[in-house]
Amino acid sequence: MSDTDGGAVPPDPSTPVPPSWSAPGSSQPPSPGGSGAPAPPVPPPGGPTYGASPGYGAGGPAFGAGAGQPAYGPPAGTPTGTAGAPAPHWSTALTAHKPGIVALRPSGFGDILEGSFAAMRRNPRTFFGLALLTSLVILLILAAVGALGYLAVTQIGSSQANDVLLAVGTIGGFTLLFVASSVTSVALTGMLSYPVAEAVLGRKPSIGETWRRTRGMLLRLAGLTLVLFIPVLVVIAGLVAVVILAFDRGSNVLGTLGIFAILGTAVAMAFLGVRLALSTPALVLEDLGAIASLRRSWALTRGRFWRTLGVLLVSGLIVGVVQQVLGVGFQVVGGAVGFGLGSTMSGQAGEIAGTVVVLAFTLLGSLLATLLSQPFQAAVGTLLYTDARIRKEGFDLALVRAATGARVSG
Repeated sequence: MSDTDGGAVPPDPSTPVPPSWSAPGSSQPPSPGGSGAPAPPVPPPGGPTYGASPGYGAGGPAFGAGAGQPAYGPPAGTPTGTAGAPAPHWSTALTAHKPGIVALRPSGFGDILEGSFAAMRRNPRTFFGLALLTSLVILLILAAVGALGYLAVTQIGSSQANDVLLAVGTIGGFTLLFVASSVTSVALTGMLSYPVAEAVLGRKPSIGETWRRTRGMLLRLAGLTLVLFIPVLVVIAGLVAVVILAFDRGSNVLGTLGIFAILGTAVAMAFLGVRLALSTPALVLEDLGAIASLRRSWALTRGRFWRTLGVLLVSGLIVGVVQQVLGVGFQVVGGAVGFGLGSTMSGQAGEIAGTVVVLAFTLLGSLLATLLSQPFQAAVGTLLYTDARIRKEGFDLALVRAATGARVSG
């Protein structure tokens, strides 16, 4: 059924409908009336939330109608048209409803980018605070690895042993730093999915609330990181080793084939990266496991590959430009300050002081780039996820009910 304006129309109450808070196919208890339709979700105390514990999706309702309200359709008391169809003005209000950072309708390319900036602008304490905490964790790991490597090298007298230990320590340190950075990056993206989802409904959760909602999912986020990155590392490292050995032993044909295999693997990884880009918000907002979130992302991006790729490319380009500007800018400033400071001191002390200043400015630029880029990327991914659910599952109806049934802030 549809009205004359082509607006969204609630289904017939006698027809079973999928639950608004989970993926299609999730099990639901029978309705109290025994009609076979799913029972209306029950809101948590204090009003329904976008990602209420125990989860956005499977595992517990995250959305619910207000007292006396139907699970689907316009709020009680809304005027309706002929034969029970909602009046045209309600359909127009539904499609234009915007309690938060984006309108509760399918989002355009600009809507997603604008909404991502709006999420950070409306709740900077939560977004930048969490990004700062995770960045400090990375810096502490980097400092610990560097200190241990320095102590280990200085305690061994043999120069040959020093070279071997330095090479092994450098490879191990970079590997550890890469794994730690990947895990914390995915964990931060997952945690920030919650305040972005709440911002869609016009709410501004604090750091404490975000931590309480997402801390139980950190192990699953770490597992998701390992599932995503370990196979990539193993395959790429194996192919690179084959290429190096092939050229070293004069087998140019095998080495060339290995190079093409690396290029083909890179293309395959890029394709999988786009199809699995929504797994992190799906894990957090639907309370899924690592493998289930990968399947969920695959389903949501089916038929939406190029659109998802385009948004990710543009957002990645924005992040890359910001990182380069901050990185190069702080390195130039640090080099100038370090040179000026070193010139006022004599000998080795001046060299050490200049090096320390350059490193400090470089780390500061990297930290600021992370503080800006990570929340933005998390917001883009979450809004892509929300848009995919709206387009594929009519999720805007559930969002409207959650937004109108709770106090809107910001």
